[in-house]
Amino acid sequence: MKVDAHMTPGDVVGLVLHFRTPQRTLSCLDSLRREGITEVVIVDNSQDGGDSVLAMTLGIKALSERGMRATVLPQERNLGFAAGVNVGIRHIISEYSADVLLINSDATLGSGALAAMRQLLPDATLVAPYASAADGGQLQSPLVFYQKYLALYLRRPVLGSINYPSGSCLLVRRDYVRTDIFDDEFFFYGEDVMLGHRITEGDDVFRDCPSATIVHGGSVSSKNGSRFYEYHMNRAHWLLARKLAANHLERFVCVFLRCITLPLRALVRSFRWRSLTPLIGLGWATSDVLRGRYRDLTPPVAR
Repeated sequence: MKVDAHMTPGDVVGLVLHFRTPQRTLSCLDSLRREGITEVVIVDNSQDGGDSVLAMTLGIKALSERGMRATVLPQERNLGFAAGVNVGIRHIISEYSADVLLINSDATLGSGALAAMRQLLPDATLVAPYASAADGGQLQSPLVFYQKYLALYLRRPVLGSINYPSGSCLLVRRDYVRTDIFDDEFFFYGEDVMLGHRITEGDDVFRDCPSATIVHGGSVSSKNGSRFYEYHMNRAHWLLARKLAANHLERFVCVFLRCITLPLRALVRSFRWRSLTPLIGLGWATSDVLRGRYRDLTPPVAR
């Protein structure tokens, strides 16, 4: 493992997945710079021939002049969230020995957030800040729950639920920076649930930090109600049924109950959106999981 000569043991490397939002990504990077982060790795998942990264050239140059060094890792296709993060982590491990701040490109770090989160690192493997939407609203804890039998995302724990940290912003202690931090069988959803499950099953700890905040916008690639969203959300639910089950009986229960809850969810969403897309997404996801395949459904580039 190499360490940059100008880095100190207390440094943090930023890791950002970029997807076709140059201005949002630059705003995210600038918020990291204001918090004292001078090294950042950008994984380009845009699948647009490098156009959106090219649009950031002047912005990245301006950040460089203000002390931030950005390394862009272009990808030929959209790898998805989990695999994209793992690509960035592999690069960081090869170049640095540092804590890693993973943050969505549509999020900005609040003033003092990094310092507040780092105060908790000695006693936690992962630390996550509170988040608010770009249009305001109440701050939300990053710690949420997944009911593994009914495939429900919840704000409060119930029987059979798994606590996990939202992946929109995570500060990862350097001894937990690993190339398989996320299960890359998941394309865009579910990997954070698996991360929480793995941590709670082991000796590691994750914590939220109420004194640290981010402002989190909406992702263009995962628009609620889109075919991309419906397909990958349902696919994640089916994968979680297999991966979270402790034995064959529990797996049967998870699958059986999903045969009820997922179609009901799709029907409600189809009615709400007045579209067959949720039902189509469920059908495709179910078929593909049974056949052991997947489709990324990355939206085409708008010209």
